[in-house]
Amino acid sequence: MKKTLKIIMASIIALAMFFSTYQIHSPLDKESKKTITISFNKQTAEAKGLFPIFKPKPKPKPKPKKKKKTTAQIYNGAKKKGVKVKGRNAIKKAKKGDSKLPTKYKSYHSMDLVDSKGVKQRRYFGKNGKADMDIDYYHAVDKKSNVKFPHRHYWRNGERSGH
Repeated sequence: MKKTLKIIMASIIALAMFFSTYQIHSPLDKESKKTITISFNKQTAEAKGLFPIFKPKPKPKPKPKKKKKTTAQIYNGAKKKGVKVKGRNAIKKAKKGDSKLPTKYKSYHSMDLVDSKGVKQRRYFGKNGKADMDIDYYHAVDKKSNVKFPHRHYWRNGERSGH
């Protein structure tokens, strides 16, 4: 028992002496940035992956900047969601005898037809400024037709699709 205690104590003292005598030096020139010099009692050794504890931590990668969306991407996103095109929306107030939206307008814009009840219709104008899609929020319907609101109409070759 005494012998094992002496061996353990001697081992601990030897390790303590070993770890108290080393120093880590940072590299001085640019070429040796990947190596670290460690000196043990005036003897030097280079650590090149042999001592992973002494490797410098890698710098965190910078987060990529968000790319700005193009006008077409903003337009298509708004059209898909059925909302106004941000910064590119116009409002037309419905009057008696003039309650239609134009079929041509500025490209990548939306236009709302508004009356006393609120938004009646929203029209989207595509790349060339022609009507691309309508969303009807309400309009007069006969009792026989089974029309749900809001619903969409698509424009093809200057013609609006039916219900």
